Amino acid sequence: MFSKNLCHKHQNFIKLKVLTLTSFLFLVYFFSNSIIYAQTEQKHTPDYLIPIGNVLQIDAELETIIVRNSVENSPFQVGDSVLKVKDSSINSYADFSKILYTLNEGEMVPVLINRGGQSLTLTCTKDVLEKINFNNLLSGFATLTYINPETSEFGAVGHPINIGTSKRIPIKNGSISTTTDLNIQKSCKGNVGCISAKRIETIGEFNKNTSFGIKGHISNFDTTNLQKYKVASLNEIKTGKAQVILQGTNGKCEKYDIEIIAIENQRTPESKTFKLKITDKDLLIRTGGIVQGMSGTPIVQGDKIIGAVSHAVENDPTLGYGVYIKWMLENN
Repeated sequence: MFSKNLCHKHQNFIKLKVLTLTSFLFLVYFFSNSIIYAQTEQKHTPDYLIPIGNVLQIDAELETIIVRNSVENSPFQVGDSVLKVKDSSINSYADFSKILYTLNEGEMVPVLINRGGQSLTLTCTKDVLEKINFNNLLSGFATLTYINPETSEFGAVGHPINIGTSKRIPIKNGSISTTTDLNIQKSCKGNVGCISAKRIETIGEFNKNTSFGIKGHISNFDTTNLQKYKVASLNEIKTGKAQVILQGTNGKCEKYDIEIIAIENQRTPESKTFKLKITDKDLLIRTGGIVQGMSGTPIVQGDKIIGAVSHAVENDPTLGYGVYIKWMLENN
């Protein structure tokens, strides 16, 4: 009887030790992961950013050559990426030119492409390939959203750079430059206008083309006299008055009034976090609303940066959408 009770007590003691050890290991695991998560959040989400608003000229070399024009009776679509011609991999326009030279007239040629994330094999003749404009260079205009004052990292555009069927073009390397002499084709109902400008100088480089814009490093841009804004949490964004910061005709960045109309409660990164309306009379006179080239325009509310302009509504370009600032910061 005594021996049996002793054994029973011993078993209970062992169970208690196992339970205690398990609980301890769980707590170690939990707190370790919490620390790692907190460190990751701290690494990717700064407390303060400098909203910019300068219109940029963006130049990039792509990882593949892409179709830039449509040709009658061609199987290709604008934005298709060319991966192989016959059995030869295409990594540059020089590769494409070399293989094109070796093809015979009238020969049916298999071409492996990427269209919207899917690989397809198309066939065509040499003369069709000769009529299409293929290249691996890209140039356009968008707006510089922010600079991280601690790391000199920047974000711009507010949506992925894409062309035609491409959802997000892989970038080999790219540069951003400041501009002057803005030429604005105003937006009107049913038609979104655009910005063009004269390039001044290169201020940074990038190789990331994310779902919410391009990311890189600033090398030549003075932010000494520019104000830092707190990075807003999603629940701090309110409907009502806010402002965009955009380069003016004098070359300086100015604030313009907008209104936040609606906010999506997004738990995971998505575009179109909130709907906005341009209300500033001066900006409406100048642009007619949102125009191409304003993508990435920083949006501030009080002392916080909340996001960037990402889309215009074609039927009414005074309306548009903004992407939440932390989605731009966290997305790679």
